[in-house]
Amino acid sequence: MSNRISQAERCPRCRMHEEHCLCAEIVPMETRTRLALILHHREVDKPTNTGRIGLLALRNAVSFVRGTEDAPADLSSLNDPERRLLLLFPREDARVLTPEIIAADPRPITLAVPDGTWAQARRCARREEVLARAEAVLPPDAGPTRYHLRHEHVHGGLGTGEAIARAFTLLESPAVGDAIQRLFDLQVLRTLATRGKQLPTEFTRRR
Repeated sequence: MSNRISQAERCPRCRMHEEHCLCAEIVPMETRTRLALILHHREVDKPTNTGRIGLLALRNAVSFVRGTEDAPADLSSLNDPERRLLLLFPREDARVLTPEIIAADPRPITLAVPDGTWAQARRCARREEVLARAEAVLPPDAGPTRYHLRHEHVHGGLGTGEAIARAFTLLESPAVGDAIQRLFDLQVLRTLATRGKQLPTEFTRRR
């Protein structure tokens, strides 16, 4: 059997192979925090993209697609004075997200998350004016990445879905963060299964 699976054999919503579809596991959650996922256009249909997990798990979530010359992303809606904009990205001035940082401003938070390769996400964070002005934060440390679907080029890097899970653990609650992390883990587990690969030991210990 060919390793190339046709588009028709993937769920159009979660992008997993139909026999490994995640949709039955997804119960969208209501949150005060809004997720704004800024996808590079090459990530939109990639089945290994994990930022999509945040969009599916959270009702208060929006997405933008950037990187297409004839259709630049319009991020102007992120300039909302009623909300506080945080950028989840390891910029030089980024601070690790803490309860104190969250409590410093009573406005509801929009968490902007660039999604793509490291180079694509870095260009997004630098070139999009609204993001360049935003306060940059890092997710709290919760151990090494569990993203085993692509090679990580940055030391300490995380999959987008697990970075969102860690951030929402503080921004909302451990229950919300755990629910996103569980979907992330299922995506990784089921994708590895389609590749005939064994689970890493940290995965089997957690489940």
